[in-house]
Amino acid sequence: MLESRTVLIVEDGNEYLDNLSRYVQGPRYLQAHDGTAAVDTLRAEPVHLIYLDMRFDRIEQDRLLGDHAAATREHNQDVYRAWKYLQNNQGLFVLDAIRQGGFSRIPVVLAYDFSREDKRWQHLKKLHPSLHWVPDAVTPAEIRALLERLTA
Repeated sequence: MLESRTVLIVEDGNEYLDNLSRYVQGPRYLQAHDGTAAVDTLRAEPVHLIYLDMRFDRIEQDRLLGDHAAATREHNQDVYRAWKYLQNNQGLFVLDAIRQGGFSRIPVVLAYDFSREDKRWQHLKKLHPSLHWVPDAVTPAEIRALLERLTA
């Protein structure tokens, strides 16, 4: 079933693309390294699932989504902490851009462990009903099963 599916991987490196293409063979994988490129890809290609990294600390600051000035105000005028906030939570900004771009029905798997943040997870799930998450310590078999279930 996965052989006929396309998965868009949104990450600032290549780890997820390398690991998924090696250990979860079958889908066609596309990749975007920032939120703008992700939305552009969604506009150009039919995608069945999005695999999204949470943290983007290896791209230029001008490619990060989010309002740095507002983040600076929220972090007591600490410019550095504001950039770190945008980097550490970039996946959520990308998720909002995907929704605002009209692609909210595409299932999204966020690579982040919400097991200790149930309230945060429940809030996000209400905003993004097609959102799912996996921790970093997930096996290829578990990822394959999730991708098959979400793209069935």
